[in-house]
Amino acid sequence: MGGLAAIVLLTGGWQAAPTASEINGILKELSEITGFPVRRQLPFSLITRDQVNRYLRDEIRVSVKPEDIRAQEAMMKKFGFAPAGFDLKQTTIDLLTEQAAAFYDFRRRKLFISEWAAVNMRDTAIVHELAHALADQNFSIRKFSHKAAADGEMAMARESVVEGQASWLMLEVEARRNGKSLADRDLAHQLLADSPESRDAQYPVYSKAPLYLRKTLLFPYEAGGRFQQAVFERDGKASFAAVFAHAPVSTSQIEHPERYFAGDAPVNPALPKPGAGMKAFVKGSLGELETRILLEQYVNAATAESLAPMLRGSQFRLDESRKEHSREHRMTLVYASEWADEAAAARYFVAYQTVLRGKWHGVEMTSQEVDQFAGRSEDGFFRVVRKGREVRSEEGFGERIPGAW
Repeated sequence: MGGLAAIVLLTGGWQAAPTASEINGILKELSEITGFPVRRQLPFSLITRDQVNRYLRDEIRVSVKPEDIRAQEAMMKKFGFAPAGFDLKQTTIDLLTEQAAAFYDFRRRKLFISEWAAVNMRDTAIVHELAHALADQNFSIRKFSHKAAADGEMAMARESVVEGQASWLMLEVEARRNGKSLADRDLAHQLLADSPESRDAQYPVYSKAPLYLRKTLLFPYEAGGRFQQAVFERDGKASFAAVFAHAPVSTSQIEHPERYFAGDAPVNPALPKPGAGMKAFVKGSLGELETRILLEQYVNAATAESLAPMLRGSQFRLDESRKEHSREHRMTLVYASEWADEAAAARYFVAYQTVLRGKWHGVEMTSQEVDQFAGRSEDGFFRVVRKGREVRSEEGFGERIPGAW
């Protein structure tokens, strides 16, 4: 959910608030690395865990519309990213409360420091948050993020710019204090590698969260940091402003910076109009990141890693029944994806059968051909078709689906 404060996800923190001199010294270091001028002093204060929880509830109430939460939650359930009884709002609050060591509030332009964490990671967490504050003084992160608010894929790409740059600067400041730099590609590769998922004991809420939330929570920090490194290797100091002035538009561009450099944007396959008695509820795209998560969750990690990068774009829409036309509420999914070649589309067509059998119980196939299959589940009737490089799916219908797109 967009609009929330930037929170650094770290183990540990500090026991006492830093001094203004420490804050100013770190801002100066960051300014020297990025070329961003320090434009104003930054207020900061300690905050308790209960205050973090209340703060997050207030932020969601103020910044995120209830219909947006409902739409995101419905998408997750319809694609099988979350179970039927999943509560996105409460889980998000619990996750961020559990993991927040510090955060910069873009609306109040203030730094908050958790008072319960240990001393050993104090400077690291502060650097990350001050990197946000400095970028915000020069680019207005709220406006930067708001421009992509209606497009989940673009929003994740922009969040990866914000969090990825702060994560990169956090590592660079620490490296420079030890006489090194991420300009050393071998060191950068080592420091920016994916962290092992060993959070279960320390973060029980995180360990129990759906794979989708765990992956999308970490992606902006980890993949975003590697993206910043790639742009830095090409553009040097100019890279820090460049990623805000010319933002990436997809998770594919974050994962594969060469696509960002080439301006390789996602395609948008066409979707059919809502059927009789139905109205559009929410639409969006499933990018490389979400496609990888879907395949990892229901097929296997190897298929996810090899097939997701072959995606060239997708569109989906959830439609819901109009009250005057239906005795019961029904929500349907129409979803089209386009792939790099027909072989990749054929692989996804086969893999999606496994996805359907995994996310719904009691799947019954009523017809199965080389490039088309159909059936029913407790969600309703479905049909999946491959045509050339496209795979198209219609799911959750109350009766057998006639005709073709």
